Amino acid sequence: MAAGKTGQELQAIEDNWLAMARLKTFSECVVDAINGMNIGEAEKQRKLNEWMNLSSYDKCLSNEQGREIADRLGLANLFFDWDLPRTREGFYRFKGSVNAAIVRGWAFAPHADLIWMETSSPDLVECTEFARGVKSMQPEIMLAYNLSPSFNWDASGMTDQQMMDFIPRIAKLGYVWQFITLAGFHADALIVDTFAKDFARRGMLAYVEKIQREERKHGVDTLAHQKWSGVTEEQFQETWTRPGATNVSTDGNVVIAKSRM
Repeated sequence: MAAGKTGQELQAIEDNWLAMARLKTFSECVVDAINGMNIGEAEKQRKLNEWMNLSSYDKCLSNEQGREIADRLGLANLFFDWDLPRTREGFYRFKGSVNAAIVRGWAFAPHADLIWMETSSPDLVECTEFARGVKSMQPEIMLAYNLSPSFNWDASGMTDQQMMDFIPRIAKLGYVWQFITLAGFHADALIVDTFAKDFARRGMLAYVEKIQREERKHGVDTLAHQKWSGVTEEQFQETWTRPGATNVSTDGNVVIAKSRM
């Protein structure tokens, strides 16, 4: 990391470098080169149309195939080096998009049970575009979707009703496996944080109101937590009448050692 910088500072360094480097995909490089040719506008437009028709994302051209087309359009020896902007770890630069994900979906579909596109926000338009794109070539493939807690759902522009309808709506597009990562992590953190603060203020009433009564009200099985500890409630209560009771197995290992005052 540059000079020990992290987070937003590190991102700003990368953003500044990208702006100065003016990186282009090979297709963007070809388009710019055609626009810079010293030819008439009609001929220039013809070459642009030919390039776009032959190099659209659904053609899945290799760089070698793209160069052959560029050569035919009068762009022999066009400079493009995808090794120059590689990261120091060796990763290539990749311009992500829904179309790029669709092409990858086509490639992986014959070898996968489900196809999953990671997105930066819960976007029904993106979901629809991806599903229709992948299924145009692989109609039977099943899709997966991450209902991510990383999304700021309140900033998505959806109403509460649209959030409620989001899962069934994308299910109709073929997203048969929808999962929410880290829901338990966030739920645990929320109840521990709010309970701890309330417990410090109100003592056992906070526990009874926030947890025990709610467990009883909703039929939560952990209300009787003893049976989650390997013994029944009756077995657990039996130790109350035997202070210092210890059960020892035949091989000498202590299996139960409880003491009740």
